[in-house]
Amino acid sequence: MLPDTPNYEVVDAIELAQRWRVPVSWIREQTRGRAGDPLPCVRLGRYVRFEWGSPKLAEWWGKRRT
Repeated sequence: MLPDTPNYEVVDAIELAQRWRVPVSWIREQTRGRAGDPLPCVRLGRYVRFEWGSPKLAEWWGKRRT
């Protein structure tokens, strides 16, 4: 790991769906470009991962809280 690089937990769509208690299909739909404000993710070829605890994910979540 590079110095001063944040160490976020990397989770897949299944894990994120479990943590947020939503269907995996909903998570996957929110990562697509046609989503109005796509869920921040890291694409590794066909694999999609999420940085749990990252500011980008927290900001995305915060915009949806009422």
